[in-house]
Amino acid sequence: MGILGVVPRAVRALLLSVLLSAVCTPVAATAKVPREFFGVMIDGPATETPGVLEREAPRMRARGPRTVRFAIDWAAAQPYASFDQVPEGERERFTDVGGVPTDFSRSDRIVRLLAAGRLRPFPVILHAPDWAAKFPGPFYQAGRYGSPPASPRTYARFVAALARRYGPSGTLWRSITPSKRRPIRDWQIWNEPNLGQYWSEKNFQRGYVPLLRASRKAIRAVDRKARIVTGGLTNGASSTAWTALRRIYEAGGKGTFDVVALHPYTRNANGVRATIRSTRKVTRDKGQGRMPILLSEISFSSSDGESPDRKTFATWDTSEGGQADRLRSTLKMVVRERRRLRISGVLWYTWLSPDVQKGRWSDYAGLSRLDGHRIVRKPALLSFQRTVRQLSR
Repeated sequence: MGILGVVPRAVRALLLSVLLSAVCTPVAATAKVPREFFGVMIDGPATETPGVLEREAPRMRARGPRTVRFAIDWAAAQPYASFDQVPEGERERFTDVGGVPTDFSRSDRIVRLLAAGRLRPFPVILHAPDWAAKFPGPFYQAGRYGSPPASPRTYARFVAALARRYGPSGTLWRSITPSKRRPIRDWQIWNEPNLGQYWSEKNFQRGYVPLLRASRKAIRAVDRKARIVTGGLTNGASSTAWTALRRIYEAGGKGTFDVVALHPYTRNANGVRATIRSTRKVTRDKGQGRMPILLSEISFSSSDGESPDRKTFATWDTSEGGQADRLRSTLKMVVRERRRLRISGVLWYTWLSPDVQKGRWSDYAGLSRLDGHRIVRKPALLSFQRTVRQLSR
């Protein structure tokens, strides 16, 4: 007869309703995540074209992201080693930070605009100024753009100055209403250090681990609850992301960071998941299975073959429609896997692409794109907005 045959008809109907609801509930009904779980990167025209971020920042929150990653260019902030080197007409724009002239104007502008838009700023700090670079010279010189610092302590002093300005007790917030403050607690140390483009020295871990260690000590002296995030480890030509992380551990990196950041550029959501799983295995092997993993960049570009990169390595290039589809499936996968793999967040690269033809793959990665002076909203933006709304609480 079955279990339902021994209960009253009304109770039987209720039980059937509950059972059918459980059977028919889609897998997508996974527990939802906070909106801060989702974010974007801003760079290129979003930060460099006058007036664009002023217009875009107030609109971003309504489109889904709550966390916004941006670069702080050390070379631009501290171009001179001392005030003696600063041209007379430029001195007013610099602040004295331990004797080093420091221009906070660019980062001040970005942090203020994001905070005003109720967005959480998340900086990545990179690019050594010529006076502090291990391989000084013009940026176009081979190896110069990605030169590591000559001394980790010099970089650490700069990031500590940033923490004093933008952290919970930061001087920037003194003139801002408390409810509108968005202090920075997470600090990303360099970008993609396992790629020669960003770290132009072989065996990157030998210099990068001391940089992590010095930065953690300096930032924690300012904010003891700050979190140190590794540079986004990616699947480059010389190593996979998880191999790079293993090298960091083998170089004594355990205890120098609080979050592992990944840039899992690959063809689809399955490839992203495989990268996260392999990385998680490394942290478990090293006794840090609960270490958060942040996807500080994910992306699929939309040149539809227009970019020459597609022929050489950018297998993540597709059409604008394909970009929207892959974005949706990847975000859903990340939310499904977040608890098992302890994923702390996912950020899309990037918010706004430049107006280009036959450019690099990254020139087609935006959720929107410039067309002359006009901003065109791509299918990926609508996909991002709808998916974030569906997956977040």
